[in-house]
Amino acid sequence: MIVTSVSRPELLDRDGSDRDFRHMVYDLLTVGVRMQEVRDRLAAEMEVSGPQYGLLMAIFHLQDEIGGAGVGAVARQLHVSGPFVTAQANRLVVLGLVEKRPNPDDGRGVLLCLTGDGMQRIAQSLPVIQRANDAFFGSVDRLHFVALSDLAASLEESSGQAVRMLKELSEPG
Repeated sequence: MIVTSVSRPELLDRDGSDRDFRHMVYDLLTVGVRMQEVRDRLAAEMEVSGPQYGLLMAIFHLQDEIGGAGVGAVARQLHVSGPFVTAQANRLVVLGLVEKRPNPDDGRGVLLCLTGDGMQRIAQSLPVIQRANDAFFGSVDRLHFVALSDLAASLEESSGQAVRMLKELSEPG
């Protein structure tokens, strides 16, 4: 009898084992660890923590014509909570890399925007960021990039469902 860690036929080998599935999971775990290491090294280049680097880059890409990025938009981009964004943003304000401005569309909200120093740190780091990303994804052509992007979005959703299901199972009662 073959014992497997999955039951969906799409995920099983022809012989009924889950060998290829397990191999893929270990590869994905390794990719995740390496992606984290790359992010942490790029963050060190900018003299910030990994989470702060992610926040800086999200603000950089989300800033728009109204002069900043909303906390909610940054949280959605990074798949984190609003309070997490606020806490990290406050640290970046102290470092002089981010400033908060009133949101003209929401009197209670704030917009996060990069300061001149924040923009300068990103600009100085962009060549290294580009080289790291080009190397990390060097084996990916356009066709695979599109497929990987779609698959990553799909896995982001289904992985969230798995986490919620496991949390429910572990709750008492």
